[in-house]
Amino acid sequence: MRALILRKNGPIDSPSLGELPPPQPGRGEIVVRVHAAAVNPADLKVVTGKNGGGFIHAMKFPMAFGYDFSGVVEQVGPEAEGRAVGDEVFGHLAYARSTRQGSFAELVAVKPANVGVKPPSVSHEDAAAAATAGCTALQALRDKGRLLPGQRVLINGASGGVGSYAVQIARRLGAEVWATASAEKADFVRRLGAAQVIDYRTTPLPSIGETFDLLLDAAAMSSFAKTRHLLSRGGAYVTLLPSASLFGGMLLSLFSSKRCTFITVQSRSADLEQLGAWMAAGDLDASVERTYPLSQVGDALGALQSGAVRGKLAIRVQS
Repeated sequence: MRALILRKNGPIDSPSLGELPPPQPGRGEIVVRVHAAAVNPADLKVVTGKNGGGFIHAMKFPMAFGYDFSGVVEQVGPEAEGRAVGDEVFGHLAYARSTRQGSFAELVAVKPANVGVKPPSVSHEDAAAAATAGCTALQALRDKGRLLPGQRVLINGASGGVGSYAVQIARRLGAEVWATASAEKADFVRRLGAAQVIDYRTTPLPSIGETFDLLLDAAAMSSFAKTRHLLSRGGAYVTLLPSASLFGGMLLSLFSSKRCTFITVQSRSADLEQLGAWMAAGDLDASVERTYPLSQVGDALGALQSGAVRGKLAIRVQS
């Protein structure tokens, strides 16, 4: 199969197009022909091998990489139930050392429970873009943050992939949404539904003079210790990445009325299909700024690394 191949860790232009053996469906697995994928900060880590890249993908070269995908079921393996050949599905691969495949390729093998059915009115590009970022935002707000209707949430880093979904999903869950973003991206974040957008360059996060029921640190650039005064009693700080400051915050929260936790995203059928339903109804914008062909994943990674992207970048795998 055609795939973007990483032969060793290096700069973001290291991968090149080539061919790898196609995956065969194991017991309880299906094979999906990938029509579209999307880039994530995790891809930068895998390519460079830095910042924990070796903890979220098996470093067995040469290899395909990438996580988000949307496509069509091509094979159904033994004992695989709930999906049939021809179904349009989307999801993301696990962020784990056991992951040995990638979505920047024509085929992936997955469990049926890890994909959702894609609504016909939602494009493959939008579905792929929503998989990791949308599930992360939903699970962080609903499951880790325990967000309730009428509560107030602050999204730190609201213009990025997870942040742009979190603003919209928090609104869907009935919350009042405040957000941080650069001045250049403030209008984009307001269009997503933020009631207030704070320029983080002029107003550092700890100096915001408000309190919130939930602070989702989508940028993963702060800490519970620095921001706990922004939380109301019973409030929660949720971040995306484990770190020394996070574990220090979790220890600190044991002696506080406020919680500190992090999200490890899971690709679940029910959550994916909720995202798909919201997109089909026009209640969730996939926020795809640009779509690149598979041959230009390096350019997409460069754009993501620059920090200039609003929302998500998709990859067209099937021409």
